[in-house]
Amino acid sequence: MKLTFSSVTILPCTVLLFVIIQPSFQYVYSCNSTVACGCSSNAASVTRIVGGESAGTSTWGWAVSIFISGTSLCGGAILSSSWIITAAHCVNRISPSQVYVYAGSNTRFSGQSRVASSITVHSSYVSSTKLNDIALIRLGTALTMSSSTVSKICIPSVSSTTLSAGEWPSAGLAVVAVGWGTLSEGGSLPSTLQQVTVKTIDYRHSTCSSVLNNRQVQFCAGISGGGKDTCQGDSGGPIMMFTTSNQWVLVGVTSYGIGCA
Repeated sequence: MKLTFSSVTILPCTVLLFVIIQPSFQYVYSCNSTVACGCSSNAASVTRIVGGESAGTSTWGWAVSIFISGTSLCGGAILSSSWIITAAHCVNRISPSQVYVYAGSNTRFSGQSRVASSITVHSSYVSSTKLNDIALIRLGTALTMSSSTVSKICIPSVSSTTLSAGEWPSAGLAVVAVGWGTLSEGGSLPSTLQQVTVKTIDYRHSTCSSVLNNRQVQFCAGISGGGKDTCQGDSGGPIMMFTTSNQWVLVGVTSYGIGCA
């Protein structure tokens, strides 16, 4: 089994447990093209429950690949033309000039290229536990949002009462994670963006409770059985849910886990 965690200032932190069972059926998410966020130019076709597959062209227009210090790969999501959200551990203590963001392409390190002008790491980030593992990257030059391949993810509206109770997102919710991480532990990077569907796990579940540091800012997600999951290089990538308003909303970012499938 795989666990991945993350944190959020404007979003709850995320803990992901990614493990896949047998293939299921494809589900097409047709979003509302009239909304300002959470809708890409093409509908996302995702294997429900299973995940672990290449993403379709222009289905996740907010997904970005981030090249750090000439050696590291992380993911992120577009909040606006000038702001990217990612995991704090990806960019903590890194000079902005060493951070390159690539948007509008399913191929890593291609598409619109921008250099960071500033990096804001969550003020309560704890590197040892990955609590509040969230950072914002400001781009030196704004992205061209008029491009059909680029869009922005929606930010959730959740009450402080719900967040303090650790009841969001609710257990059993289907969420999708995307990234350019390795397909197996220590393996090579895929050439194109990958997507995987999992479900959020109750914080009291034994697999989750043993690794969850703070349920108010982290959560677990996954499916038992073995298979594909998030892996090295997926850190910072968006974890999303599809709402009743037919929009994709960010619920967290991939942070850390236990091995890979």
